[in-house]
This record gives sequence, C-alpha cells and structure tokens, in this order.
Amino acid sequence: MKYKYYIDLDERGEFDADVRNEAEDTVFTIKGFEIFEDDYMKHSKDIDGLKDHLVSLGIMKPGDNLISGN
Repeated sequence: MKYKYYIDLDERGEFDADVRNEAEDTVFTIKGFEIFEDDYMKHSKDIDGLKDHLVSLGIMKPGDNLISGN
C-alpha cells in the first residue's frame, strides 16, 4: 500500500502534518513538535523516521511505501 505524507503547516513555533492512505483518508496526524522531541523524526522531512514510527504503531506494514504528498 502507498501512503502520502503532507506537511500542512511548518512555521516558527507551529507544525501540523498528516499521513493519508491511497483513498486519501487521513490515518495519522501530527500536531506540534512532540514527534521530533521524542526522536521519532529528526526533522520535518524525515520520511524514513516517520515510516518506522507508523510501522511500530501498526498503522503501516514494513513493505508499504510512504512518500511526500507536498
């Protein structure tokens, strides 16, 4: 399955993003910087880190693809 990662807002002090499945349904949302502070992602474009996190949560499978939707 293919998933897309969209950065909706990346301003100083604010960050919002979401991950959508092939049907464009949102399966995961990110609000704020906690995902970076908890070291799941190194920076806002760290798709590999995000995929690892989503696999660990059971949202994605290891063979699924995560690409930028922006």
